[in-house]
Amino acid sequence: MSQQIHLSRRSLLAASAGAVLVPIASGIPQSVFAQKAPARTPMNPPVKLRVGIIAAMFDAVSLIAVEKGYFRAEGLDVEVRAFPGSGDAAQALAIGALDVLASGPNPMIFNSRQRNIDLTIVASAGQHSPGHGSISLVLRRDLVESGRYKTPADIKGMKIASGLAAPSSWFVSELARKHGVSEKSFEIVQLGLPNVVAGMGNKSIDGGCINEPHATQVLKRINGVRVMSMDQFKPNFPNGYLVYAASLTRRNPEAGTRYMVAYLRALRDYRNAFIDGGSGKAELLTILKKYNMEVVSETPMLDFPADAAPSYVGLDELIDWHLRMGNIRAQPDLAALKDDSFRQRALAMLTS
Repeated sequence: MSQQIHLSRRSLLAASAGAVLVPIASGIPQSVFAQKAPARTPMNPPVKLRVGIIAAMFDAVSLIAVEKGYFRAEGLDVEVRAFPGSGDAAQALAIGALDVLASGPNPMIFNSRQRNIDLTIVASAGQHSPGHGSISLVLRRDLVESGRYKTPADIKGMKIASGLAAPSSWFVSELARKHGVSEKSFEIVQLGLPNVVAGMGNKSIDGGCINEPHATQVLKRINGVRVMSMDQFKPNFPNGYLVYAASLTRRNPEAGTRYMVAYLRALRDYRNAFIDGGSGKAELLTILKKYNMEVVSETPMLDFPADAAPSYVGLDELIDWHLRMGNIRAQPDLAALKDDSFRQRALAMLTS
């Protein structure tokens, strides 16, 4: 992970060049602003911001805010940059090529202050509340039906695809360890999603620990079995955090607050459609599909707390694992990584 943080100017150019710029839809009708919110004067001139996405479910709220014009209403000109994976997006945030990123709890965040990188957790980007597990351990169906896999103890000897320093790897490792299987008794391999599908199909790997909406897509394509999801293993564990760079926390905190106002408006739309059983689901599904997030009826929808308060459940266990694995060098100062003022100010602005 240290190679992802110590980046040169050359790396900055490579990270920026590797991003896919996604144009923001224009001509959004005023009816999308029907959601009640106090009138505010937009920032003028508009402030340009760059938000990174990897088309995971924790990106959903920011994308809804883009497409429904909520950022524009606050005077923010938000450019979406799509990255092929979390590592590339994390590098871009760390070197200042992004202003905002939804990210899982990972070494990039935990190591940031020790490496003089000013990143701050400002809100929730979803949590694994019961019934809303957005990371799943999926296995080939033949392994389950043959009895090769009966309990997590049977992970021994398997080859599982996952991000090497991601919460999904911690999930598999801790699940196995709690059933008497050491981390040396199975293998975690890092593969892109197409290779996971191909590998499970040709039986070169036994399964994967995968984020939604991709886990459900894999299950449908290779007829696999979801054996456990994160909400069953560690209820309310954070799926991700909304992370600001110093460009918002220090140089333009007003823009950071305005981003949060738009984010909370979109979060309410998301909850209304996907969590609380209200209206607007079809519209939001269309938005997500535009960004390669194919949500189907079987997809467990990620839960975003209504007030966007971030969860820290199980984070101490994750950090202990990272320390043991050598992914981070020292216990992070979590208090220094948090700033709840943007969320609190935005909530006050929306309810005043």
